[in-house]
Amino acid sequence: MFCFTPKGKLIALPRNANVIDFAYAVHTGVGNSAVGCKINGKFAPLSSELQNGDEVEVLTSKAQSAPPSAWEALARTGKARAAIRRATRDAVRDQYAGLGRRIVDRLFARAKIEYADDKLKGALPRLARTSIEEVMASVGRGEIKASDVARAMYPDYKEERLVRYGAKKGLAAKLKTQTPPHPARAASVIPVRGINSDLPVKFAPNGGAVPGDRIVGIVTPGEGITIYPIQSPALKDFEEEPERWLDVRWDIDETMPQRFPARILIHNVNEPGSLAQIATVIAEHDGNIDNIHMSRQSPDFTELTIDLEVYDLKHLLAIIAQLRAKAVVAKVERVNG
Repeated sequence: MFCFTPKGKLIALPRNANVIDFAYAVHTGVGNSAVGCKINGKFAPLSSELQNGDEVEVLTSKAQSAPPSAWEALARTGKARAAIRRATRDAVRDQYAGLGRRIVDRLFARAKIEYADDKLKGALPRLARTSIEEVMASVGRGEIKASDVARAMYPDYKEERLVRYGAKKGLAAKLKTQTPPHPARAASVIPVRGINSDLPVKFAPNGGAVPGDRIVGIVTPGEGITIYPIQSPALKDFEEEPERWLDVRWDIDETMPQRFPARILIHNVNEPGSLAQIATVIAEHDGNIDNIHMSRQSPDFTELTIDLEVYDLKHLLAIIAQLRAKAVVAKVERVNG
């Protein structure tokens, strides 16, 4: 079939093609930056199937440099699918490279040594990488350490190790040195929004973190950053790896509320309707239940582990307070893995 641009350019497409296919047929850059469209002068979704003779105007934005990865499943033409795959791969690589550069900058600042691209360029053979971008992406993915970069540039560099004063004190010392002491350092902090993006950022399992929690980022090889609330006992596992710790902060768009994962543990009285009462409290306070695990602790009590989605810490604490007010609830607490 044949469709037209507003300027009359003819675009040949297979039957059942949609606006995404049209955009990439016009130009790869148009496809990558597409944010909306008009079909015969009327606004329509980018997934809209086109008809022979349609006039299609693709609306683009400079703010979008790469398409959502989900577009690959929507595209009907091989050209569009290949372009989306390539753009998504490049965007993720750039994100890892940006993450790697933050990690390297942080280590160099802590070690009080000078970083310069020219100096790293001369050290590329020692790192078995062909470009600075590749080095930074490798650091971001956890394939090489920031200390390896420092050692390649400065052969006499000796990695600073954290002095431990026992597990609990060691953790506290690390958290103190790895989180920004004042707002002036906010520019070096990695912003965190939600989990519905292509960014290599995810929340820790078994409880996650919610806005309002003080949070720490841990670089996970091959996965990006894993976000932990500062009170998570799992952070003890990373005490001896200071190069993996990152400053992170919440960056929430108040106009577009998002839900975040949280886990609570409830000891409830075994009586008819007790579970329904608990579910009703959560629903009435706009919480969303993802999963419930039940374990009978005794003839009188059941232990419920509930995975929730909430907007922030205040929202979570309000739900917990309402649950504690119920006669069928003996105990309720938040769980952090």
